Amino acid sequence: MSRSMEQELFVEDTETTARYADLKSNVVVVVTHPWTFLGGNMHNNVVVAAVLYFQKLGISTVRFDFHGSGIGRGYTQVEQVRAVVRKIVKPGLDDDKQEDTASNPTKRPIRVILIGYSYGSLITGSASADMDECIASISIAPPFAVQHWLLLFNSSYHLRQSTLAEHLPRLLLMGTSDNFTSEKVFQDMIEKHYPSAVSAIVQDADHFFHRREKDVMDVIGQWLLKTFASQCQGDLRRLRDFS
Repeated sequence: MSRSMEQELFVEDTETTARYADLKSNVVVVVTHPWTFLGGNMHNNVVVAAVLYFQKLGISTVRFDFHGSGIGRGYTQVEQVRAVVRKIVKPGLDDDKQEDTASNPTKRPIRVILIGYSYGSLITGSASADMDECIASISIAPPFAVQHWLLLFNSSYHLRQSTLAEHLPRLLLMGTSDNFTSEKVFQDMIEKHYPSAVSAIVQDADHFFHRREKDVMDVIGQWLLKTFASQCQGDLRRLRDFS
């Protein structure tokens, strides 16, 4: 199980305690959760499914709880994501973990994949701006129809931020029976703000993806294989050595 691979990692900048599975890969996958006010946390079914999926591929993962109730304008949560990335990718880990060896050329991740689920997708989208280490951004069930309320009418700021990295590969996916956002709103948002992104629809799935987690991860895996075809060569495990 995931917990056996994970260690607690304290991020001083934001006083965040994250669960970090350090699998010595070049890539680390950062996964964020739904709105805290409605019970979202890092133990959410989709979040856990995502970290388990990548850990089985030998790719490092990190997850954490957003601060507070989640009622706010989103700035604190964006900074949490960036602080976690700084802690893991940039200097800050023990010196012995930063040594290079012939058998393990990179002890510390140098690239980041951001995966946000529901409210978390609004946060990771915004955090991707100016994050040079980020190679892909994945949004699962972005709650576009209610984002104004979730971010206290500050969603336009985070939307602008998320479009700054216009060349960043992006995948946005939702279920046909999403409880908060219709397919039309979803597709209209992508056409208007993310014209170069890839969109995907999971048939007969609602916003919560209970018992459909594998379907979500299958979509993500196929997209990553296609997006990084030269790197993966048909084997997603090769993504761990992305340079």
